[in-house]
Parts: sequence; C-alpha cells; structure tokens
Amino acid sequence: MEKANVNPKIGRMVRVAVLVAIIFLLSFTPLGYLVIGPIAATTIQMPVIIGAALMGPAAGAVLGGFFGLSALIKVLTMPGADVVATAILGVEPLVYIFIAMVPRILMGWLSGLLMRGLHKVPALDKQHLIGYGITGFLGSLMNTVFYLGGLWMLASNYVAQAYQVDISAVGTMVMGVATTAGIPEALVSCVVVAAVCRALEAMDKTL
Repeated sequence: MEKANVNPKIGRMVRVAVLVAIIFLLSFTPLGYLVIGPIAATTIQMPVIIGAALMGPAAGAVLGGFFGLSALIKVLTMPGADVVATAILGVEPLVYIFIAMVPRILMGWLSGLLMRGLHKVPALDKQHLIGYGITGFLGSLMNTVFYLGGLWMLASNYVAQAYQVDISAVGTMVMGVATTAGIPEALVSCVVVAAVCRALEAMDKTL
C-alpha cells in the first residue's frame, strides 16, 4: 500500500486545528475534568502538551495561547464558573489576561522544548513512549505551578477575599492545591499524553 502524499504544512495545520477544537470542547463541557474516584483531574492542558510533544515548542505555544483564550472566554461568558477569575477580571482585566494567557503559552512552549531535549537522550531515542510520558507529567505540573503561581504573585488579595482567608495564608493554600490536585492531574496526563502521542506517531508511519 502506497503512502499518501500529504503536505506536511497542511497536515500540521489540520492537527493544530483539531487540537484547538478539543481544547474548546474540554473548556466548555464536563469533559474538561476527568473524575477517577475521589480525584477530579483537569484535562484541558493535555491537547496542548500533545501538540507540543508531536510538533514542537512553537505549536505548543500557539495551543497554550488558545487554552488561555478559552479560559478568558469562559470567565466572560460564565462568570460564576470561577469566582476568583471573575473578581480579578472585573477590577484589573490586564492582570487576569496575563494570568490566563502567559502561564499556558509558557507551558506549551516549554513542553515542546522538553520533548525535543528528551529526543536527544540516547536511552530514550527509541523509547518515545517514555519521553511522551515524562512530557505529559512535567507539562501538566508546569500548567499547575505557573497558573497558581501567577495568582499567588499577582492576585493574592483577590484569592484571599474569595476564600475568606488572610492574605498571608494564600501561599500555603496555593501549595496545598498544587499538591492535592496538581500531582494527580500530572499522573493522569502522563498516561493519556503517552498513549495518544504513541498512537498518533504510529498512525503517521502508516500514512
């Protein structure tokens, strides 16, 4: 069977478009949260990491930007979905736009760089599954740390008001969320990103 002659640029654009559609689907439906027993893991970062791992840091940054845009649109159209984000956006919109966009863009870009670096490790060169899993795990952790870190550094007062805690306790609360939610999300992302990337990689070889 002859392989189809597909323009790489067109194939890349189609794949980015599909991942963008998935990002918005996850953002505005319950599919954005995968419930496994007592764990509710966010899944919206996974298409960003998958794109970054397969297509590089530039694609990861673009997908991260759409992730941030979806979060911004959700706050504007569904203000009750995120009390803290709504409060920040209403008073300091530029601060929230920064928090929503920059951490996600940075996460996508760094995930692409991470996968590119892992490809250069001799032990992982033929074991892409491991590299994809590492990228899924660390990419998800970056998403958690960068976003929560942005809230902590730039909007601690709004977080404190929303949750009725002293502003000095915001750091502890953020660390608690990063640990209890971030690590399970990273584990789920590790498995999903590795499985999807490996499947798409195998598919590419048959086309």
